[in-house]
Amino acid sequence: MKQLSVYTGEHLVGHLNEGGANGMSFVYSPNWLANPDAVPLSPELPLADQVFHRDHVSSFFENLLPEGDVLEFISKAAHISSGNVFGLLERFGGDTAGAFSILPEGMLPSDQPHYLPVTSESILQWFDRSRGIPLNLSGEQARMSLSGAQDKMTVFIDANGDISIPLGAAPSSHIIKPSLQHRHDIPNTAINEAMIMMLAHHIKLDVAEVRYVAELGAVVISRYDREIGADGRLHRLHQNDLCQVLGIPSGKKYESEGGPSLKTCFQAVLERSAQPALDKKRLIEWVIFNVLVGNMDGHAKNLSLITLGKRTRLAPFYDLVCTTVYPHLSHKLAFKIGGENRPQWLMPRHWDRFAEDTATKPQFVRKVMADMIQRVELALPGVVDMLRTAVSKPDELLMIEEVKARVRASVAQIKTRLNNAD
Repeated sequence: MKQLSVYTGEHLVGHLNEGGANGMSFVYSPNWLANPDAVPLSPELPLADQVFHRDHVSSFFENLLPEGDVLEFISKAAHISSGNVFGLLERFGGDTAGAFSILPEGMLPSDQPHYLPVTSESILQWFDRSRGIPLNLSGEQARMSLSGAQDKMTVFIDANGDISIPLGAAPSSHIIKPSLQHRHDIPNTAINEAMIMMLAHHIKLDVAEVRYVAELGAVVISRYDREIGADGRLHRLHQNDLCQVLGIPSGKKYESEGGPSLKTCFQAVLERSAQPALDKKRLIEWVIFNVLVGNMDGHAKNLSLITLGKRTRLAPFYDLVCTTVYPHLSHKLAFKIGGENRPQWLMPRHWDRFAEDTATKPQFVRKVMADMIQRVELALPGVVDMLRTAVSKPDELLMIEEVKARVRASVAQIKTRLNNAD
């Protein structure tokens, strides 16, 4: 039976077995169970001397892989079935979200992580030819895997701004996301995401740090699940997205597909957070912000828990985009708010039900909403001006204006309804 080794840094965490009748199985290493600093892969796979089978194993590991068209592409390119989670992780599991590296049997993490310096031209070619995955490298392979349905590349960017590709089990420091190349009806997603993420940062939401790099036509995201340790080296931090926390596959990340509700997500976070009051307020802000900026795609995989030492908290927010500028995308929210997922139908009574669902006083939700409206209105012009100076292409400038108009219209609508309720 084939098996893969799961590492965090140089520590062996356990083994993933390809499995037979019961599917994949996972078992923790005795040394990891004896380690006082050990953390479980996920809440559904607690630290225990036993063999884990079936759904919880497949859900955790499947959620490390890309989705949709990206998954289909890498599957065909690597000649591995898109349903073969074990085989895909064997090839691409070296640099995933969170703390763990997944390596083929017999392969060990190196004391000195290996990186390959690359140029912007090479990065653009990889996105054009292979969805951002360097499949044509000779020798040691790039083994990156990021969840989600968009093209992404994990890279290491040093203090001088030089970019390298992580090889083997080397950790990355940043993620590069260009605009969608294979969906002409969804243009300029990179400048869109940069604008919304920058707006979130400027209104004091805790978000991943981003910048827009015009020569790549991409948003460059600093990984919050990485940190420089006392030894001066880059280390991975442990995180789980909420699909992993709840033990559900990525195919159920949307509430409409049988996935979790906002109430379930709030409970999952607050039951595990070391700072529940603060994280509850942050979650409320996330829900409100998604409505204010027209982000209909805020689903369960866009929320994560991160563990620092023994303290777990809600991770910084990511993947914030104004999706309502694209006519062909859904104009319904990924989560129902008080039973309603159509923004144009959201009334104060729905927000009051949302408050009840999350055990929050309605007055507090309305206060947070009013405060966020004010902050967005104040911050939006400055963010627009910053991005205008960073780009020169007419279509990118047009997208900035379209997003600005959508945000203003959404804010005005919610502001009117909130004022009318008083």
